[in-house]
Amino acid sequence: MKQYDWSAWSDRVKSFTGKWALERWFLMYLHEQENIDALALEIKARLAAEGRFAEVQVQSIWVDGTPQAEFSPKGHPPRGKKPQCELADLLLCVRWESPSGLLQREQAMLIQAKIAIKYNELPGGKSTRKERLLFETCNRHKNITLYPGVNRGDPIGTYQLGSSTTGQSYGLRDCASFLLMAKGTWPVATAPVGPLQVGWPVGKTKVELTPPDSYLDAVISMVSGSAPAMGREVKTGASAVNCVWTKMVNDLRGKYGKVNMSGYNEQARVTSASTASTSYIVYSLLDKVEYFSDFVLRLQEYFFCEPRFLRWFGEGDWWRARRLKLRIDPNDSKGPDFIWEFMARFDLADLDDFDLWRRDPVDPPPQDWDFKDDNGPYISTQLITIRGVDEYRRRD
Repeated sequence: MKQYDWSAWSDRVKSFTGKWALERWFLMYLHEQENIDALALEIKARLAAEGRFAEVQVQSIWVDGTPQAEFSPKGHPPRGKKPQCELADLLLCVRWESPSGLLQREQAMLIQAKIAIKYNELPGGKSTRKERLLFETCNRHKNITLYPGVNRGDPIGTYQLGSSTTGQSYGLRDCASFLLMAKGTWPVATAPVGPLQVGWPVGKTKVELTPPDSYLDAVISMVSGSAPAMGREVKTGASAVNCVWTKMVNDLRGKYGKVNMSGYNEQARVTSASTASTSYIVYSLLDKVEYFSDFVLRLQEYFFCEPRFLRWFGEGDWWRARRLKLRIDPNDSKGPDFIWEFMARFDLADLDDFDLWRRDPVDPPPQDWDFKDDNGPYISTQLITIRGVDEYRRRD
């Protein structure tokens, strides 16, 4: 997808040249409106390709800072000073709802981001070593104390996660991962690999990651299927009361309001995606099928109805548009200005946006009763909500 591939990434990264706190600027890319929109649209497309038709909402909550964790690594002496480091840069959450909006399940994962030279190698440095110590060897049966920032202050909370679902007593592999962000371009041999890669080290003394997934594929792996491949379940209802992981996630999310940050180009606190460009999605679908009837079916899968523009855009128009797109843009590499001009030829440039999320206002979801009552949130968050639909809803 264009927003998570090299062209968009390289153009954006050039604008960060000379910035301080470069890693934070790189992370801000994930929270920008056009990238949130693209993520929501791609999730919907992937689900539709699996025959699962759903409403999709993506909300990004930006926090200018990261929580700190004080912990006991494996073999740490009982009276020794505990190490402290950044907990994570991003909390990624996926919620599944019934067609009526009832929360059915939730999954969450902590992500530690690093600027990297190679797509599958963690960089060195003191901070990375401490963060790896936390992710790979922290004692889950001893306290992990979280603080709002490096100056500590009052703790967010203290947590003993206990053994993982696979019986592991050390490390956070079941609920955390590393994100490598390309500083420039990867080596030529790995050029097809995208600029954002998610993975886990092959061993505690190794810098190499097991074959990583793109950030987009990592998100999709949390969204797809009844048993997500990444992240850990956040309990709901009565079962949430005794789940320490659930309490940690809820404490980190805290309360939040719609404000703009003073730095980072006044990045909005909350960025939401619940609509998408109809012209863009129609353009992307023109050459994905061989028959007009299949094209119409794909449109219905996206829009939950038969779009009105089909009243003037018939089979002959589709054939002409399809042939032209296959000739001049077979790889979907053109930018928005080109797409607008192309669609204008067929009187499709000014179509209304369509809803990825239809029923509710684009606001942060209401917080549960056990969320902390203070300032929060303490960590940047991406919240993806998938709401199932029973059938297409057609216009009269």
